[in-house]
Amino acid sequence: SLSPREQFYYARELSYHGRDQEAIALLEPFVDSGQGWVENSIEACRLLAGCYDRENRPDAALGALLKSLRFDVPRAEVCCDIGRHFFDRCAYRQAIYWYEQALACKRDDTSGAFVLPDCYGYLPYLQLCICYDRMGEHQKARLCNDQAEQCRPGTEACRFNREYFSALLDAEGS
Repeated sequence: SLSPREQFYYARELSYHGRDQEAIALLEPFVDSGQGWVENSIEACRLLAGCYDRENRPDAALGALLKSLRFDVPRAEVCCDIGRHFFDRCAYRQAIYWYEQALACKRDDTSGAFVLPDCYGYLPYLQLCICYDRMGEHQKARLCNDQAEQCRPGTEACRFNREYFSALLDAEGS
């Protein structure tokens, strides 16, 4: 039998190798037991959500992400994942809420958590840019792109967006 820590890491490897059903069979009891270290439990929820997504079970994926909230305050990584869930369904208002929550999260590189630095600035700003653009709020979208570019200067995505908004807003007379 595996310790909770071993169970988590084994399930993670299964997930990384596309063995989602086997990973789910280990991750579900791991998360439900509450016996894992808090950071592993939160990451297990994210891994479980990824497995469910690949199994075309979006409601279960969202449920797994929301389950992470029982372990601690949300991490930006989880907020971005939830934002992506709504973004993929063109539910832009809900996506915006979660991307803004990601921006409000404090990054702690000393916690031992699985920190994805882009989730604490660049990614949420870039996704907010797209959400606002699709909602027709082009000025807000451009401002979000500017913020994303401050986080990661010189990216192709931000350059493309800057050119897009320059042409669009010039054509609109804004």
